Amino acid sequence: MNKMEVREEDIPVFEFTEHCAGRYQLELPADMELIRSGYNDELILASVYPPDEVRHDTAYRGEHRVDGWRSRVEAARQKEPVETRNVHWVPEGSLKTLVYYADYRKIPGLSEDPAAKHVFKAHFLKDFSTAERSIAIQGQGGLGFVSRDEPEYKAIYHERLTQMQERAQALEYHPWPHNKPGVCLDREFVVVNAVAPEREGYSMQFVNGKGSWFTLKGGTYTSEGRMKEVQSEARGMLAFLASSSMKVAGRKGRLFISDGKYSETEREFRWVATDSKVNSFHYGHFVIEGAIEMKDYPEMAPMKGTDVIVGLLKSVQVRPYAMLDAKR
Repeated sequence: MNKMEVREEDIPVFEFTEHCAGRYQLELPADMELIRSGYNDELILASVYPPDEVRHDTAYRGEHRVDGWRSRVEAARQKEPVETRNVHWVPEGSLKTLVYYADYRKIPGLSEDPAAKHVFKAHFLKDFSTAERSIAIQGQGGLGFVSRDEPEYKAIYHERLTQMQERAQALEYHPWPHNKPGVCLDREFVVVNAVAPEREGYSMQFVNGKGSWFTLKGGTYTSEGRMKEVQSEARGMLAFLASSSMKVAGRKGRLFISDGKYSETEREFRWVATDSKVNSFHYGHFVIEGAIEMKDYPEMAPMKGTDVIVGLLKSVQVRPYAMLDAKR
């Protein structure tokens, strides 16, 4: 055999899995798993965590999913530092609704505040009975605050609750691959938006349980100040790191790479979009960061850590149909 020839069995096997993340999709080493995914807009927030993580804002599976959700919401209510009571419970239909009232006029150990706002905390569970899957959704906290001196406070909150319920209905179960407009939370759940909300934010983190991790964050900038703050950080504080211009998923940005803090074979990275615009979905907030520990992937030994990072970033693409609802 010619020494320039390479036998097929000697070629390293690279196993990758395709994932969705927000309005994007990407390929990661097969041992990387999603451990945290979150979405929020002006009306709701939703999160997905591993099934064994005890949280009330997550996905549920199996025949006891509704009871599991209710128990975790009740546990959250019991942890409130003030007196609470359930004021609204709708167990019927695919969208379960539970609202409790928290009386913040007197917090133990603090002086009374008779003018403290009315506080309603809304929790929803979008249930998909045929698939035995559910996802918990929370109403945005600020919408639950109504002035104490407002005589129609119940009507005001009820109107807000209706808006939150309508938005919560947008959470749908679509096993991957899912060609739906909006934001993908994981391989099962998508925020399907026929019309984009006023603003949105999302973050997904993947880890391999060893030394490598990968996080993607996206959304909209609602102020010029916040956008400039992120871009200035990229130009300033991180400028001492090795950096280069690089496009990711059609977006212009800067890639910063540095040696790991605890390992000579680890490479940390951060890519920041530099073409962002305020109140834009197409050109909104977009940051990707993580670390690759080359010892985790001996099959990649012939490659440099920088090459591996660039390869992962090159795999990031806009999901098919993901931007259909984004008109700006």
